[in-house]
Amino acid sequence: MSMGRQAYINKSVSISEIRKVKRDLQKFVDLYEKVTFIEELYFDETVKSAMEKRGKTPQTGYKWLKNWNENGFDGLFRKEGSGRISKLSDYQLEILKANISVKGLSSISEIKNEIYREFGVTYSERHLRRLIFDLGLLDIINSNKLK
Repeated sequence: MSMGRQAYINKSVSISEIRKVKRDLQKFVDLYEKVTFIEELYFDETVKSAMEKRGKTPQTGYKWLKNWNENGFDGLFRKEGSGRISKLSDYQLEILKANISVKGLSSISEIKNEIYREFGVTYSERHLRRLIFDLGLLDIINSNKLK
């Protein structure tokens, strides 16, 4: 390996933002792993062998399988110890994020109406404010207000 000089990198994005994006992406990696596990079971692989490949215990596999059998994709998407099951699945939240951006939604009431129209779910405005913050949507909403 040659010891060349350090490549230039634009550091206009903060390291904390990079780490936040990595955390968000890790959720998708984890979901991919769970869905692939379920796919392997469709092809008659045992829970034990499917989990050995992943370096995880069969108990974890049986937990994933139970979640799948009870709630399908939503069962796999739910984070362990996350308290109450969200009214919207992670997939629905991704659709909501896209809709907020594409439709230029910029107020709590517009977003509340969109959630009801799209998913038939009602949130209190207080809870919706917390959800918007947790999803990191404040920047999108504020930029929509400027349009």
